[in-house]
Amino acid sequence: MQRIRCDKNPADPDGTCLTCKRVNFAKTGQLPCLRYKIADIALYKSGQVPGFEWTRRWSNEVSDPIDTWASPEVRTIRISEGYSDSVVELQVRQFVPMEGDKLERTWDYNGEKKSVRIPPFALVDTHKTRKAFARHIDASVDDTLKNVIRSVEGTLGKWMRVTYLEAFRLAQRSDAPPEVSKILQSTFRLWTSTRLNTISCFIVGEETLGMPSDILDDTSPTPGKVPVPPVMGAQLNLIMIHEIQAKLRKTVLEQLQKIVQKNKHSTWLVTYFVNFILLHNASMIISHDAGTQRRFAREDKVKEYHIGANIILAYFHYCNKGLYPFSDECSDSELKSLAELNENDVKFVRCTANYARAREAEWRRLRESQEYHHPEYYISQMFEQNWKPRSMVV
Repeated sequence: MQRIRCDKNPADPDGTCLTCKRVNFAKTGQLPCLRYKIADIALYKSGQVPGFEWTRRWSNEVSDPIDTWASPEVRTIRISEGYSDSVVELQVRQFVPMEGDKLERTWDYNGEKKSVRIPPFALVDTHKTRKAFARHIDASVDDTLKNVIRSVEGTLGKWMRVTYLEAFRLAQRSDAPPEVSKILQSTFRLWTSTRLNTISCFIVGEETLGMPSDILDDTSPTPGKVPVPPVMGAQLNLIMIHEIQAKLRKTVLEQLQKIVQKNKHSTWLVTYFVNFILLHNASMIISHDAGTQRRFAREDKVKEYHIGANIILAYFHYCNKGLYPFSDECSDSELKSLAELNENDVKFVRCTANYARAREAEWRRLRESQEYHHPEYYISQMFEQNWKPRSMVV
């Protein structure tokens, strides 16, 4: 994690490196020797659960356009996931199915497998679709934040709302340094895109591709909604992952790397906000993978999210320089020196510290019971003194 070269110890290749043995621990807060790289952080789900793919046409990206059309007619539909009033307009066309294309929507009801036939429509222009979804993400950030955080109940929900609101305000502040507003805006875009890609979209408006409004009956988890055709859903998923989220991830991690390497006092608070958002995001995407016959649908991917959260936590504690901003031992003068905070910022940190103290016992229980999917599992570790990375049990 140092900006200098990691010099392995030949007597103990897997132990603390010689560089860390020589470093002044007053600067690092006695963190263990960690060979972590910010570029290794996973921030979004990378594809369909194996065995539940909607098509076998593409493995990693939409590289080959569909060229076997069943009709020359191009239709315009509108889709939405329901987080905001924003919708995405798409040009679609009926295609000739091939082996491996899923043509049904299926669900379980009281142990019985139910299904309904869906007409085979696909995107006409994936490039235009990418642009449309990028605009949709920008238009949906505010409402998506409100809707997602509103679903968190009790004092936890109140604390999260306050934290997200303060981060959002900082991103919009005219006096905020450009690097601060840019990384927060990029982080919110990535966070929003991840939420949109972990919830189903449905067709809204008059054009429904011939499907009746009750095509999904009362036995369905989403009755009364008009589903997106499966192959089109696969296209949208791949566009979101490989053409939108991959670029957003690269931007966020590059910006975070620059801020961490500069290690300026004035960026401590934005580092806290970005890490808070990314750690909450890790819990949410792990939660999205839970609830199958196994503990997690994609154990290898969930482990990647966990490692990514450990990397975020390691760099956050490294930037604290051995101080604990949320502890009683950190005075207001030390806090201002560490982070160059104004009075309002200091008040926010103190209120956050009070909440952390009140939740200390519950947070300890969450960590001991390994509730990775809980919203506070990773966030709580930002407040630990003498933090060490935890392994994951799946």
